[in-house]
Amino acid sequence: MAKVEVLCPDCKQKSTCFRQLDEGQLQVTNKSKVQIHYKKGETIIKQGSFVTHVLYIREGLAKLYKEHDDGSSLIYSLLPAGTLVGLTNLYTHATFGFSVSALSSATVCSIDREVVEQLITENGSFARSVIEALNHETKNLRSKLVSLTQKPLRGRLADTLVHLVRDVFESEEFPYKLSRNDLAEFSGMSMMSMVRTIQGFIKEGYIREIEGKLQVLDMGALERVSLENK
Repeated sequence: MAKVEVLCPDCKQKSTCFRQLDEGQLQVTNKSKVQIHYKKGETIIKQGSFVTHVLYIREGLAKLYKEHDDGSSLIYSLLPAGTLVGLTNLYTHATFGFSVSALSSATVCSIDREVVEQLITENGSFARSVIEALNHETKNLRSKLVSLTQKPLRGRLADTLVHLVRDVFESEEFPYKLSRNDLAEFSGMSMMSMVRTIQGFIKEGYIREIEGKLQVLDMGALERVSLENK
């Protein structure tokens, strides 16, 4: 069944940024946006494509990743509902340096980039919220860089699991929307290493897999593993 398009002024799932806009400004964004529904696995943004819109993940879960020439990928971040994508490309004429694809069925609002740039100029509260969102993204990417370059395999996977609990699913039990390969790419390790490491966590009683879900049993233990340096 087709998704009913929601008008921006009537949307109950606005991002923090767009909650700063008045009725007239929301009408402007509504005229410039398209609501698109994606199936699991479909590409939302293709690396190398021109930047024409800012995307809002209204429903579902997506992944943002870098594609390499050898066919491998590195997942930079996971994008739960409520995430704006493409803010780093504002005021530039560059192409997207990453791809985004749906990890579950997802509803995405595609908003004209020039309209977003105009709203930043007109509305100080909106501009501040955009800066806050960019700061949050930068902080997460810096933490990711430290994890991938300074931590052993156990620490990387522990970081991933803690992030999934706190920032993505907000629950210590969540469905396996990420494949084993996704977990490996997000943790910067090979599939074999990821499987071996996750099996170790299961044996140690930190996590368990049950009926297509992953359950964190000892969050404190994962946080301690995250701090290990060897």
